[in-house]
Amino acid sequence: MPTTSREQRPLVEMMAGVRRRSMLWGDALLLAEIHLETGGVVPRHDHPYEQIGYCIEGTFELDIGGEVHAIGPGGSWLVPSGVPHEAAATSPCFLVEVWSPARDDYKD
Repeated sequence: MPTTSREQRPLVEMMAGVRRRSMLWGDALLLAEIHLETGGVVPRHDHPYEQIGYCIEGTFELDIGGEVHAIGPGGSWLVPSGVPHEAAATSPCFLVEVWSPARDDYKD
């Protein structure tokens, strides 16, 4: 799958107020859209993947390792492998995120 479009990829509900559209992936990385509704929360968790993101629309609070960041349009972030993090949307959000290596659980 060297190319795709939004219309070809499913929008998956991960939890209340949080949806994901995995776009493309290889062995070393995976690209996805993340959609958060106002009040949507990604609970505190950690994983072996390095995660980087970019906010296209909306605002949210992102706690990375106990340090809280206010993220808005044009903001970006990096979550190192193994670091606990969580997010809470303060408005509807459209985010783009990449994980390395590619997450098998997001290949849908």
